[in-house]
Amino acid sequence: MSKAMLEGDPGEDPECHAAKLLEVIILQCKGMNIDQVIPIFVELVLKRLTREVKTSELRTMCIQVIIAALFYNPALLLDTLDKIQIPGMPGGVFGHFVQQWIHDTDCFIGLHDRKLCVLGLVHLMQMPDNQAVAGHAAQLVPSALLLFDGLKRAYAARNEDESSEEGDSDEEGIDSELLDSDEDEIDDEGQAYLESLQAETAAYLEKSERKLQEKVNKASTGSGFTVKASIEDEESDSDSEDDYDGCEETSLEAYTTPLDEDDCPVDEYNIFKDVLGAIQGSNPTWYGQLTSHLTEVQGKALGEVITLANQRVAAKESKQIEEQGGYQFAQATVPGAFSFGAPTTSPFGK
Repeated sequence: MSKAMLEGDPGEDPECHAAKLLEVIILQCKGMNIDQVIPIFVELVLKRLTREVKTSELRTMCIQVIIAALFYNPALLLDTLDKIQIPGMPGGVFGHFVQQWIHDTDCFIGLHDRKLCVLGLVHLMQMPDNQAVAGHAAQLVPSALLLFDGLKRAYAARNEDESSEEGDSDEEGIDSELLDSDEDEIDDEGQAYLESLQAETAAYLEKSERKLQEKVNKASTGSGFTVKASIEDEESDSDSEDDYDGCEETSLEAYTTPLDEDDCPVDEYNIFKDVLGAIQGSNPTWYGQLTSHLTEVQGKALGEVITLANQRVAAKESKQIEEQGGYQFAQATVPGAFSFGAPTTSPFGK
């Protein structure tokens, strides 16, 4: 199905969903040995990228399929890309892919897309001997910092939404109780008034719509099209102010993967911190290539990411302790008598 969508011309929105399906399959089956289909998926999206792409959504979605393959098995992806030959693309395909990926870093939005992109960049950071990666060494960490900035805002927006939903749920419970208690208080006369009001409102709307249609028909005389006018529910207009979603999630993020689970052990912050720290200790030269070009602002942002990574570890440990019933304190033996005399030795050496 995805092959038919990406090789045909159904429009870029269906193609985005087709590519998303490939990504989900790869991430869902990590560790389940689907090596035989990875080359097929990767070649399919690469060929689509060589044709005209009008929107950044489709381009980044195709790139995400390849990033998912990198997350699934880096060696397999590199071997696959080495074997693929695409007309009009001189040199290695992997180099062109990395270049496009880095260029489009700011196009990845939402929690899932940014998280996967960071995990992919971490894999690139562990390839110092790859010529294509080394050529973009100075851009890897800044690209990750850009993603982390978006992730911080997205996580905050999601937490705010969850808190708001919990508050709304409590208010709905109170409102429901009030309504239940008031239902019996509406007498027959009040009910009749409500029905009369609804009828008058419907008649007014019908009359207004008829007048509007007459005006439109008069204005469209001589045109080759039939114009249909109607009065829309204004509720949608009032809701337009609430359309902005701080998480910046798209409809594609409705497809969930193991990376999106609340208890997912893969934490992009800590993996980034651990890998960068390991590189600093084992390969100082490569670490310098990754970080020496950071500006003062980027250096500060990197420190904040490391701090947040440590905080996330502490928060996770605290949650685990809470789920296990809280802290357990050992029972200490209380002495029966106390000596208040000066100690023979002082902890301060005096």
